[in-house]
Amino acid sequence: MKLFKVFLGIFVVVGLFFGISLFFPSQYRIEKFTVVNIPVWQTYAYLNDMRNWQEWSPWNSDLDSTLKISYTPVSTGTGARQFIEGELYGKGFMEIALSIPNERIHYRLQMNDSNINSSATFVFEPIGNKTKLIWLDSGDVGNNPIYRYLLPSKVKSTEEAFQQGLITIKRAAENKALMNMAAPGLVRD
Repeated sequence: MKLFKVFLGIFVVVGLFFGISLFFPSQYRIEKFTVVNIPVWQTYAYLNDMRNWQEWSPWNSDLDSTLKISYTPVSTGTGARQFIEGELYGKGFMEIALSIPNERIHYRLQMNDSNINSSATFVFEPIGNKTKLIWLDSGDVGNNPIYRYLLPSKVKSTEEAFQQGLITIKRAAENKALMNMAAPGLVRD
């Protein structure tokens, strides 16, 4: 009888754990933006080149000093890949999955033999001679109760990383545009 009560207690705790998780959201949407003080075509060109990503990414060698990055021969536009390997991050790649000139860049991340998959989108909106740069991420964690419990902290940390990344993108893209203004032969897309 005592063993039955122990099993019943465990069953109730597990049932409560799963039941309570149903009140947590399974879907999320993160949207952060900044205004970059250069035209859309320059902001787009900066982000469309994966060689620039390690300059602004919140997930770079500042967090993992062992990080090694390499690129496909073509590092711009749809299909461009950045290969990542480090002790903290593991091994994987980021890929520009879709690049629509001066409108949007959708990228995906795959790490550790596909155990970690993520994707997000940059949207470019002209505001006069400036760019409203929007960084979007959304998804659904399904019915996994552990993912539902962890979702608020994932959203918070991603929002913080996006905000920091946007600050860095703004600074880096504006600086690169200033340097390119001094260099002859800059071609507009």
